[in-house]
This record gives sequence, structure tokens and C-alpha cells, in this order.
Amino acid sequence: MIMTSDEIKKAALFSFGRNGFDGASLSKIAEEVGIKKQSIYTHYKSKDDLFLTVLEDSLNNDLTYLTNWAEQYKEESLHDFLFSYLQQLSQRFEEEDSFRFGLRISFFPPDHLYDDVMEMVMAFESRCEEIFILKFDHAMNDQTIHIEDTRSAVLAYLSILDAIFVELVYGKTERATLKMNAIWKIYWRGIAK
Repeated sequence: MIMTSDEIKKAALFSFGRNGFDGASLSKIAEEVGIKKQSIYTHYKSKDDLFLTVLEDSLNNDLTYLTNWAEQYKEESLHDFLFSYLQQLSQRFEEEDSFRFGLRISFFPPDHLYDDVMEMVMAFESRCEEIFILKFDHAMNDQTIHIEDTRSAVLAYLSILDAIFVELVYGKTERATLKMNAIWKIYWRGIAK
């Protein structure tokens, strides 16, 4: 039973990611899994329920990724932690269906699910912000950065992420890399001690 539910989510991730909400078909998702469309309703109440479940998984995966990244870089400098995180975004967008899906949906939620999607995205962003604040606070205590307000510095960093995300969703990875390098140099110069 769990295997089928996971298979449905995997097929749905691909279908929603490729075709958007309106273009995704429960019949095709069921066909991909090797079940009848009606069997999807054994696991999910509706197409909306399946979509929101896939989005929740995507955001949870990304939060886990960031949490693991923070753990991996806990002994590294804030500079290395932040810059290396920026550097891997384009690769993740190219290679990870879940990351790409979550990012695109945060920009283009289905109209009728807008409030549900934005509530999930905002909760996700708040949790990410907490992780970055901890790292920035540590760097302030070590006196490696000079800032008056940790949250503002974190929000400015998250704005860099947003600029890269816009390029990844609307443009090309090469342009995302150009923006990242340009913004990063100025940003780091502004907060480094």
C-alpha cells in the first residue's frame, strides 16, 4: 500500500513538474504507476490533495537538504557555507525533479490552490530563515562579520537566492551564475569584517 502511494507521488511529481497542475492527468499518472485512475482515490482524496502532498514532500526534501548542508558546514566559515550553498543551486535545479517542482510551484501556484501553496511556502521559508539566522549569529559571536541586525542580513542573503531562483525558473543557468557571482561579491564585502 505504501509502495503504491510513493509510486503515485513519484509519477505525480514528474507529471505536475512537466505539465503544471492543469496539464497533469490523473489517468496518465495512474497509467504510469500501472493502476486504474480510481485507485488513486484510495490514497488521495483528489487531484488537489495529491498535488499538495507532492508539494509538501518537495518542500520537506529541500528543508532536509538545507539542514544537512548546515550540519555539513557547521565547522566552516559563514563565507564558505553561504557561497557553497549558492553554487549548488543551479545543479540542483537541473538534476533534482523535486527541487525544480517546488521552486516552479512557488512562482506559479494553481489559482484555486494559491492560498494553500503560499501558506506552505511561507512556513518553509520561515524554517529556512531560522537555519540561516543560527549560522549568522554564530559568525557574529566569532566577530567574522559586522552587521547590526542578523535578520536583515539573512533576508538580504535570501534575496540573493530569490534572484537566482528567478533566473533558474525564467531564464538560463548561465545567467543565474553571472548574477550569483556579481551579487555575492558585493554582499560579502558589505557584511565581512
